[in-house]
Amino acid sequence: MSAHKTKTKLEAAICKEMDRQGVAHAHRVLSYRVRMKSGRTAAFQPAIVAHRGPILFLVEPCLSYTAGGGAVQRHARFLDQHSAELVLILTAPASVAARLPHESYDELYEDTDLARLVSRIRDQDPHGAVKQFDKRKRVRAGS
Repeated sequence: MSAHKTKTKLEAAICKEMDRQGVAHAHRVLSYRVRMKSGRTAAFQPAIVAHRGPILFLVEPCLSYTAGGGAVQRHARFLDQHSAELVLILTAPASVAARLPHESYDELYEDTDLARLVSRIRDQDPHGAVKQFDKRKRVRAGS
């Protein structure tokens, strides 16, 4: 497979695992507009996109978390405004993953669990319903 242009080490690691498992994907090929609470429109360009039939997986590395932060709010608003056939997957270090609010993702994987993230996409039946993902308990800021 050809090399892909990545922006972070985590994105490169996801890409490498996708290549290893034979999951076709592309980087930053889609752009969305997200209407924020303020009324302004924010751009959202997912880092990695992978198709499984009509289901579109958007994979986004999340390296930091700030309570009320722009990226987290943009992800939550995106999920409220776009098709259920889009699955937003965040991947983050454990300390960040523990703080991400449930409304900011469809699925969440720690950066040490990339093989499971990729196999989940690979194993999705392209003609079936999106598999249920159990969201974990969130750690409150300051905990």
